[in-house]
Amino acid sequence: MIVTLAVRVLQLVFAVIVLALSIVLIRGMGPAFFGETASKAPSLIDYGAFCGGAGIAIAIVGVVAAFLEPLQGIIIIALDGLASFFLLAGGIAFAATIKVGDCGDTSNNGYLGQHAKTFEPSDVKNYGYTRDDKSLGKWEKDFINDTSSRCRMIQAETAFIWFMFAGFLATTALSFMNRSRGGGRATMV
Repeated sequence: MIVTLAVRVLQLVFAVIVLALSIVLIRGMGPAFFGETASKAPSLIDYGAFCGGAGIAIAIVGVVAAFLEPLQGIIIIALDGLASFFLLAGGIAFAATIKVGDCGDTSNNGYLGQHAKTFEPSDVKNYGYTRDDKSLGKWEKDFINDTSSRCRMIQAETAFIWFMFAGFLATTALSFMNRSRGGGRATMV
């Protein structure tokens, strides 16, 4: 039971991190200049938010199931299996979309340029000054720095989705082992 609870706590921590990163990335698309509409976050980031939120809910149910015998068994195995499936899909989608690269490579043919649709904030994001300001170079610099920061956050989110997947896969295996030994709280790992 202690091992299962420890893994559940890790799942919860990883899920909170994934959800927090997703929220920061979605909100980080930025407020637009007056009269312009900011673009929407990529659906990949929305899926990351779903993975984080679902991970939190299922990890909490898993903690409760450790103390309530009616939830143990097929219910928790099904929830862990479902979470593992969605997290595997998310991990593969994130990894296939962003691949591996250097978030500091700002050349047009570099890593950030090749993945601009995923990493860049809204191209009308307001960094605290108006379009009429004579600071277009400052806006471009802020935009590049923001894009590099978003790149690092998406890479971190990818890693934590894989960590969550490993955690849910572990609790699925622990639940199967517990069930094969006869179930019940006394034999719970």
